[in-house]
Amino acid sequence: MSKVLLVCDLRDAPTLIFTFLVPAGLLIALVLSFGDMPSSSGGDSVNEVSSNVVAFGTAFVGIFAGASHLALWKENGMIRVLRAFPISTGTILLSQAAVGVMFAIAQAVLLVIIGVTPWLGMTPAITAPAALIPVVLGYLMFFFLGVLIGILVPSMAAVSMVAVLIVIPLGYAGGAMMPEEGLPDWLQTIAPYTPIYHTREAVTMPLVDVGTWGDAALGCLYLTGVSALLFLVVRSLMRWDK
Repeated sequence: MSKVLLVCDLRDAPTLIFTFLVPAGLLIALVLSFGDMPSSSGGDSVNEVSSNVVAFGTAFVGIFAGASHLALWKENGMIRVLRAFPISTGTILLSQAAVGVMFAIAQAVLLVIIGVTPWLGMTPAITAPAALIPVVLGYLMFFFLGVLIGILVPSMAAVSMVAVLIVIPLGYAGGAMMPEEGLPDWLQTIAPYTPIYHTREAVTMPLVDVGTWGDAALGCLYLTGVSALLFLVVRSLMRWDK
């Protein structure tokens, strides 16, 4: 099942564009815009901006993958085709999630490769490979959130709009679209309660050695718990006839 879904995604131009080109462009734009700003943590702003984009890119592709795949399957009749096979809805969700995890890892690696170029100047920590753990957890959380949107929203066009209306404000409020210290005071207050904030916290420490391992561990626990909860919710709500 995962192999079939992987081949489909590799042949889908919008999936490749949103997974790789959009986050890469965002990385370049934000580093050039905010990379010279002083960092409130005392670290390198380029490193922090780069890790923020890795976290936001994970959320962005996750929510769109979850929402758009299900919406497309409902519109093109694929749900009825899948119903003919001896597989559960949970198997379908986990198979698509596994494919998405591969794309999320590839995206994170690409962003780091772009970030370490002399043009941008990111300096990853020796523990950078461990950042793939929160990347995977963050992707799964936003993927299942996207699936929930796909279940509740009736059309492909509406699904995309709702996903944008959710992930962009979350990215801004969570400090991923611009440095947290540049946010209004009221947004800095609510930032710790947003999922992208916890994704950033979990990614930043292992990737660029900013923050604490305690914050990173708490972020990973948050992502794991919410991912599991959302999976149970969408598994119970997803029906073959929808």
